[in-house]
Amino acid sequence: MLTVAQLAPLKDRDPYLYETLTRIVTAVNATSQRVGVDPATPSPAPIPIASIKVQASNGWFDIAITDPSDARPGLFYFAESDTTPAFNAPRVYFLGASRNLYVQLGNQTLYWRGFSQYIGSQASTPVNFGAPPTAVAGGGASGPAPQPSTGSGTLTNGLTRGGNGFGTNPGSRITRQSNL
Repeated sequence: MLTVAQLAPLKDRDPYLYETLTRIVTAVNATSQRVGVDPATPSPAPIPIASIKVQASNGWFDIAITDPSDARPGLFYFAESDTTPAFNAPRVYFLGASRNLYVQLGNQTLYWRGFSQYIGSQASTPVNFGAPPTAVAGGGASGPAPQPSTGSGTLTNGLTRGGNGFGTNPGSRITRQSNL
């Protein structure tokens, strides 16, 4: 959050300037909090989703995330699939603001999990389908073998990891030049 240490001496010297600058700082901080772009510290992760449900038939996987949380605008959802319950190389599906995914993946047996994230926050703790994680068979015709996962988001040194959402590298934000 934006703090301006030099405001205190202005309070007595120029109360109008002090009030104006205080309002600007308050507005900037409120906007930063609303959109989750505090450059000093990442926003905390949203609470985990309530559940993820998966069904499949004829190679089609139907995924539904349930999240009754009282979220602020800008919450995005992710689903991940993997051939093992450890999710060592998950395939990441960005759902955006939607909590549903309907995708043709062929005759594969996959484990699924889901999570949410704001831009500028940590990802929530992933929630698996089933406890313990339960595999879902796609059935039907088989498509091509999937390519290796390349994860999601930004990580240093080209690391690949699931459960990462937009990423956690604080240097990954795009900065925009402005002439004020």
